[in-house]
Amino acid sequence: MKHGAYVISESRVRQLEDEWFGGAEIDLVTTTFTEGFHDAVGITWEPGAGASEKRESLRRTFGETDRRMIIAYEFAGENRGAYGPPANGDFDDRYRRFASDLVDLGMGDSFIAPNHEFNLNWGNKSAWDDPENYRDGYARCVREMQSVDGADFRFCYAPARNRLGVAPEAWPVASDYWPSGEDPPIVMPTFYDAGQVYPDDLSSVSQTELQDLRDQIWREKHKPLLDMWNDFATSRNASLGFREWGVGDDDYYHPAGGDNPEFIHRMFDYMRNNGVEFQAYWNVESGGGGTHRLWPESETTLDSAGEAFRTEAAVDIGSDTDEGRTDEGSADASDETETTLGGYNQPSSGTLNWHVPVNENFADIEADVKSLDQRLSDLE
Repeated sequence: MKHGAYVISESRVRQLEDEWFGGAEIDLVTTTFTEGFHDAVGITWEPGAGASEKRESLRRTFGETDRRMIIAYEFAGENRGAYGPPANGDFDDRYRRFASDLVDLGMGDSFIAPNHEFNLNWGNKSAWDDPENYRDGYARCVREMQSVDGADFRFCYAPARNRLGVAPEAWPVASDYWPSGEDPPIVMPTFYDAGQVYPDDLSSVSQTELQDLRDQIWREKHKPLLDMWNDFATSRNASLGFREWGVGDDDYYHPAGGDNPEFIHRMFDYMRNNGVEFQAYWNVESGGGGTHRLWPESETTLDSAGEAFRTEAAVDIGSDTDEGRTDEGSADASDETETTLGGYNQPSSGTLNWHVPVNENFADIEADVKSLDQRLSDLE
């Protein structure tokens, strides 16, 4: 699994690598994109820099290294959410121009995330209201960008709205314009330790009550949603990836679980056990006035979660994580340790919170036994 974070300048990338990973190079950087642009200048990078300075920084940071960027791309332009023109081919030349610019910068292997976020239920860029045009416009974007010499992009599927599913017609592989032989896009939901089940003020509950609440929310809310998206991807022969996820502190729009290291550990366990291709933590302030930031440590209140992330990601960063692993992301035959047993979680060697997956296994085993008993009764 590849690892990264939201970091938007060359100096900050190198600072993160030096301070947290002993100078080892991170795999990925995720960021945002400005609608109306169809070149690298639209990427949120080096705030305040001119176009040429931004391009040279991108070339040094990505084109001349093994780092890759996850690029959110507003493929409908300024009228994001209006997918008729992209579906009709009005943007084909712009897609080729964008791809050519990235290839020229040495970024032809970037992850491209057209219409970048998957959990919104507001705004005007949803695939839900116009799924057929979204599907065809997305497919044309893939076809035209991959047609450029030197292009070897990986595409991600994140059609904003809604978190609980999208119309089946929006799946771009079903489009007549989907290029032959192209891999299905990586399914890429946004995922936070947040929701109305958390109190607005975490100090209103005791530490024991808060821990019990975090455990309950993981079992009853977070894991079922992750399983839903995993099933969504599996049914389409696709894999999962996360370019925006994290914990939150004083999140105005969605009360969050605060400095919750268990959420970080559980997410890494889930991602490793289910062959997730990449994770890139959303290391930034919250739009509602709180924060998701884990680093730098001087700029965050989420210290325990930050240490949990650093510990988990450091296992892979600086090593060749693709070797010695199967396509499913688990260890190959040279490693006799299984990452899953009957669908249950086995904590990795050295895991400090080993009791968490073990306790979850007990609950899952009980549910499986009840299910099996019901199936046997049905057969009788």
